[in-house]
Amino acid sequence: MQVYESVSLGLSQIRTNKLRSILSLTGILIAVGAVVGLLSLGDGLRNAIVGEFDKIGGTSTIFSSGPSNWYKDSRGQWVRRDWEEYLTYRDIEAIMAATDKVEFVVPHVHVGGPAWNITRRAVSVAGQIVCTAPRYLFGQNLEIEKGRFLSTLDLLNNAKVCVLGYQVAQDLFGPGENPVGQEVRIGSMRYTVVGVTAKKEFFDSNYDDQTIIPITTAQHRILGNDRLNWIRVKVKDPKDVAEVAQIIRTVYRNLHAHGEDFNIQTGEAVLEEINKVILILKIVAGSVAGISLLVGGIGIMNIMLVSVTERTSEIGIRKALGAKRSDILWQFMVEALVLCLLGGILGILLGLGIGSGLAAFIESKTDWIFVGIVSVQMMGLAVGFSLAVGLIFGVYPAWNASRMSPADALRKE
Repeated sequence: MQVYESVSLGLSQIRTNKLRSILSLTGILIAVGAVVGLLSLGDGLRNAIVGEFDKIGGTSTIFSSGPSNWYKDSRGQWVRRDWEEYLTYRDIEAIMAATDKVEFVVPHVHVGGPAWNITRRAVSVAGQIVCTAPRYLFGQNLEIEKGRFLSTLDLLNNAKVCVLGYQVAQDLFGPGENPVGQEVRIGSMRYTVVGVTAKKEFFDSNYDDQTIIPITTAQHRILGNDRLNWIRVKVKDPKDVAEVAQIIRTVYRNLHAHGEDFNIQTGEAVLEEINKVILILKIVAGSVAGISLLVGGIGIMNIMLVSVTERTSEIGIRKALGAKRSDILWQFMVEALVLCLLGGILGILLGLGIGSGLAAFIESKTDWIFVGIVSVQMMGLAVGFSLAVGLIFGVYPAWNASRMSPADALRKE
């Protein structure tokens, strides 16, 4: 039987049995739509995260910290080291002197805990205390909503000033009061508020809950040392990141007895971790949607088995007129494939709608530009899967139909 004739017969059967065909199509349509919609959200999520990550340096950033004071011994137990090494300003100066490919370095010191809540009168807010330098504003792509950010003069004077995150300012002062120029208490000291950052969230970092103070204030007034917990190195050109990371490693070796134990992580490595997480999410989502595709395939097989039963007379007459087993097999296979092909195409359209709708919802709940992405490869894969379902689940009914003898088929009728 010619392919064109088989396809024509398949379409004819679909038109003749509209309700049955619609029920068959629905399972495949929903399954393919779910696969396309969910996977488009996965790619959209990756692009949104990468876009936000690029705003704060992305792959042109290197993160570095001193060695941990604890390590796992051969028994797997945590043991405190018998030595301590820390980052200092001398490391930053040496890095800047060793290469002209670094745009800036942002130092960080950590203080925090329950005793470091930010309070004003009877209101107390638990938030992250960020001890850093003026370049932090550019490194994190923050904007100032009110007042100003930290200045070089604040660092020189170990000034007791702070910049509040958007939510911290709202919690302490409310929406109608300007915090700039007023005092808050951080730990046991009073700080003058000089600015408030604009609302910003990124992935698992909530900048709105931060309170930022000069790093020198933390070092000289709180900690009593010039140690740094970690630094953020912004490289001018992303292609030079690997070279700069090696230069940083050399600087540590030259300045520290245990320079090899200092931690260096590039933005590219962070992005690889993000990609791994998104890949896992896509696999999980795709697996769940794949189960729907399996259920849809079983529905196709059931419908085709019913179709074979209903059309035993047709099969018998065709065989009596000289149709071969391969002709009957091919006819029913084509019908299953046509159903799945139509379901796959309609499923892609449904998936585009699902992806666009969910992307719009996510965008309305965040400050991200979120767009579901459906590639040509993804559409081809979806149609291919739907055809594979038709092929796999159409084989048994078609094989049953082809095995009927003309006499048995006519007798059953």
